[in-house]
Amino acid sequence: MKGKSGRIILMMLLVGMGVVSRAQAPSERLDIDRIPQRAVRDLVRKEKVSTANDFQKIATACYSVDDSSSYQTNLKTYTVKEKIGKVWEKYTNLSPRKAWSGRTVKFGFLFSKLQNRFVYAEEADEPIRVGNIIYVNLRLLKGIKNLGVAFEVTKLDEASKTICFCYLEDGISTGSQEISFTELSNGNTKISHLTHYRSHSAFRDRELYPIFHSKFVGEFHHNILHQIDKGV
Repeated sequence: MKGKSGRIILMMLLVGMGVVSRAQAPSERLDIDRIPQRAVRDLVRKEKVSTANDFQKIATACYSVDDSSSYQTNLKTYTVKEKIGKVWEKYTNLSPRKAWSGRTVKFGFLFSKLQNRFVYAEEADEPIRVGNIIYVNLRLLKGIKNLGVAFEVTKLDEASKTICFCYLEDGISTGSQEISFTELSNGNTKISHLTHYRSHSAFRDRELYPIFHSKFVGEFHHNILHQIDKGV
């Protein structure tokens, strides 16, 4: 009897240890101390998300064609002397740490819905994928103000050569950013970055957003186009 009781107790202990180990698994809980930017940490706290399960439930607020009149529009275009295939490959295979790395935009961390795990800045060497929720720090007014922003990669369509990011439902702004690639007759590639956005402030949408957005978008494309120009 004692032997049977001992085995039962041992099994209960092992199960208990398994539960504790599962609850403390690094991949299932955000390590906020590994996020370098205070503004990004503040955003996560504001969103009240800390576990993988919390991040899986985050919803997007994408641009809706049916309600297009309520959105502001911003379009930026770039031309690169390279074939569209190589440009597409570079944009979809560059790591987020390199894509969002400059004076005004810094990568904070990401959560992969597909892999159900957190990826921090020092290890963000994998290319972006659909289902990545990406957090970045925006440096405003030469560092006087910093803002944490998050968006989800919702589309990577090689056939149409289109990448789409959607803002999160509880963010300052809602809408989408769509990057499309077009092959020109001379063999070069045209890159179009179209943004549809709106917030609760008409002044912010008309006067502030276009200025800062142009800087952030410009830096993002500069980082990638610089890699293409270097041939790396």
